[in-house]
Amino acid sequence: MTVIKAELRLLRVMAEKDIDWTWMILDRTLAVRGTPGFSNIANIVTNLVNNGMVDIVYSEENAKPRYRVSVQGHQFLSKKEAE
Repeated sequence: MTVIKAELRLLRVMAEKDIDWTWMILDRTLAVRGTPGFSNIANIVTNLVNNGMVDIVYSEENAKPRYRVSVQGHQFLSKKEAE
């Protein structure tokens, strides 16, 4: 599986907190940090979902889906940090 730099950076940001992320919260978080290269958060998150790195979390309280790093995503990050 190929993960591009922007996806890896976003995955790391998401893994920092054990919360369910929305695209808007991710976009704001990255903007506050001054992280470059995130012009389309939705596409990056979708790619991570399609690659099994991020799970979609649905709940009755929230109309919009939220996203959380999957077990596979955490394992991938642990492997990357060990390299």
